[in-house]
Amino acid sequence: MRLAASTLALLLAAAPAAAQEVPDPPAPVDLAPATVRFRANVPDLQVLYMQDPVLDDSGGAIAVRAAPPGRYSELCVAPCDVDLPQTHLGLAVRRRDHLHRFDAPLGVDGPTGVRIDWDDRDLLRLAGVLTLVGGGAVGLSIIAATLALALDDGALAGGLVGGIGLLGAAVTVGVLLVLTEDAASFSVTPLPSSGAQLFSAEWR
Repeated sequence: MRLAASTLALLLAAAPAAAQEVPDPPAPVDLAPATVRFRANVPDLQVLYMQDPVLDDSGGAIAVRAAPPGRYSELCVAPCDVDLPQTHLGLAVRRRDHLHRFDAPLGVDGPTGVRIDWDDRDLLRLAGVLTLVGGGAVGLSIIAATLALALDDGALAGGLVGGIGLLGAAVTVGVLLVLTEDAASFSVTPLPSSGAQLFSAEWR
């Protein structure tokens, strides 16, 4: 009887101690800033970023919610290496007066290489100017010649329709080309761990 009572007393004394046992905390996660290397296909490309962007789930793909240019801060001018927090960032690039904001966020989860491809469309804009000037001049010339030389109403109507049509087409196509914006894209890959590869022609 005394043995049973002693055993019960020991169990009751051990219960609070067991209830107070706390599991070991999880090992800390190293979220130290990581090196991000930016390389571009054109020189002097400004790289901008936005901390804490609002991310939307768009059809299964994460996208950065549109934000005004003022939310972006200049990071560096490619080619460059910077240390960034391991998180998702909004990314944008600027060349001259053209700014391109990427819909896809830049995810940094370790040393990262970012390749930026800038699509310069200066030739398209130049073609737009030439279309406006050349097509507009030809259209106006046809209209002027028709008004001066048409011998009857049929010739007058035909010449005016042709000249006005050419002028309208030149203005429409020319304006669309002149307003064409440059485009850009980027791809992400882990940086090589080997020093020889890290400073190879591909990544230096």
